[in-house]
Amino acid sequence: MLKNLPSLNNIKTFAIAAHLMSFKEAAKVLNVTPTAVSHQIKALESHLRVPLFERHTRAIKLTAQGQALAKTCFDTLNTLDNAFVEFSPHQQDLLISCCNSFAALWLAPKMGIITSLFPHQKVVICASDKLINLNEDKHIDIALRYGHSQSNAEETCLVTEQIGGYCSLNYQPPVGRKPVLFVTHWRDDEGLKNIPWKNHVDENLYEVQYFEQEHFVLQAALAGQGVALVSNVLARSAVECGWLKQYKNISSFVGYSYWSRKTAHRRNSSELHQFSNWLEKELGRTC
Repeated sequence: MLKNLPSLNNIKTFAIAAHLMSFKEAAKVLNVTPTAVSHQIKALESHLRVPLFERHTRAIKLTAQGQALAKTCFDTLNTLDNAFVEFSPHQQDLLISCCNSFAALWLAPKMGIITSLFPHQKVVICASDKLINLNEDKHIDIALRYGHSQSNAEETCLVTEQIGGYCSLNYQPPVGRKPVLFVTHWRDDEGLKNIPWKNHVDENLYEVQYFEQEHFVLQAALAGQGVALVSNVLARSAVECGWLKQYKNISSFVGYSYWSRKTAHRRNSSELHQFSNWLEKELGRTC
């Protein structure tokens, strides 16, 4: 029985690395070194006698065999993970899935408020820029999706963002040269295209610098280095704290929307509905 099965630890490491497409990020999740991740995957490749990844200087890519194995691992490990949900002592925790920037810039700053409003409910943030399938990831209670409408009756639109310029309170445009404009540019935009900000802002008026994550854009503006072109949803906490103000020389324009979907596995949970209602109301205040 199971005589062809390699080390389950190596399989888990491979699945996480394939999901994140990064040995370094997989190492963080597993609390090991990137070298350990590399060794475990090499051991798996040696056992299977096929390469699973194409290794490049700053990136990895799944081979055809790696893609096939990754799909099998995802399906199987998700099934196993969901089975353990039923036995978990933390199954009453409220797990919220959302993109990394929303988690860092909107949800995490409100954890103190959340704890006071829901003292008997532990809310756990599961940040990922990957789309979540609630039918597969049964441990997730609320999945927040960022993007266009997909005509899904099970989703609720929470808020539509306005993209605008934000700067520190004492920021003054430099004399004799262009102000710096910090813009988010996702390297992988196959799933969601980068916002066409050049249709609304004259790039010739600025020295444009790009970051891959919105929180880097905001940090640069907080440091007084220039103007951040960012969503009002993500800038809201910094504005409310008096750290940032809207840059008047850039007119706001419509970006994407945030959508919420609740799991069917806890449809009768009053805590789930209460938190979902608070989330919808709180995000609605951004408009």
